[in-house]
Amino acid sequence: MVRALFNRSALAAVATLALLSAGQSVLAQDADKESVIATVNGRQITTTQLGFIEAELGPRLSKMLPLQRKQALTTVLVDLELVAEAAEKEGLDKSKLFKDQMDFLRRRALRNEYFRKHVDTAITKEELQEAYEEQIGKAPVRNQVHARHILVKEEAEAKAIVKELDGGADFVELAKKKSTGPSGPNGGDLGYFGSGQMVPAFEAAAFGMDKGAYSKEPIKTQFGWHIIKVEDKREEPKPTFEQVETELRGLVSQKKFSELLDGLKAKAKIEIVK
Repeated sequence: MVRALFNRSALAAVATLALLSAGQSVLAQDADKESVIATVNGRQITTTQLGFIEAELGPRLSKMLPLQRKQALTTVLVDLELVAEAAEKEGLDKSKLFKDQMDFLRRRALRNEYFRKHVDTAITKEELQEAYEEQIGKAPVRNQVHARHILVKEEAEAKAIVKELDGGADFVELAKKKSTGPSGPNGGDLGYFGSGQMVPAFEAAAFGMDKGAYSKEPIKTQFGWHIIKVEDKREEPKPTFEQVETELRGLVSQKKFSELLDGLKAKAKIEIVK
């Protein structure tokens, strides 16, 4: 529901921030809190390095308990240090390819730090509130229907059920006894749904009925024959600021970074070799 309130292009833009924000929490941490977690041939492995590797591999280890995850990541760092030390002894750090790669990694880290300073930590609560009002507060109101249904295979059976309802039978009990749909055991309850969530014929019938009414004629869909009862109608509740703050932060971050990048490009001489 929340995602439906954001346009697709905005969400796609937010996704690109993953390339910019990796490791930001590590770069922002207080250096005074750094501590040593292991040593390899006298070389220290610190909590800062642990933060870097967790930013890269952490999602793959999300099912581990915190202590297990730390142990696994520490093992990765120890192995990395051993192999890196062996590579240095062979002089692999002197090659042009290695130096080019190190320059690339350095410039990427600088980009991330620039992003952290001028975008990530520069976002204000007021900017987020403005984004909330623009994206959600001003969004058109969407209506919802809370309905139940009884689904059967044959039209004749559906019409017979309508007659039972006309005679005073309880809709919920009939749904439990006769509906072939997965919601049958729950009295045919489909909960609240909005436009576009049901097949067209079913949706048109449900939205066209008054609260408390049931369909006097069965509705045919590819699933069979339906008798629908409308339990309630309402405006779709909009998510609170707290519920969408993460998404809003992503949108504002993308906007800020795009503005910064446009400013840098305007002052730069850029030539693309085709």
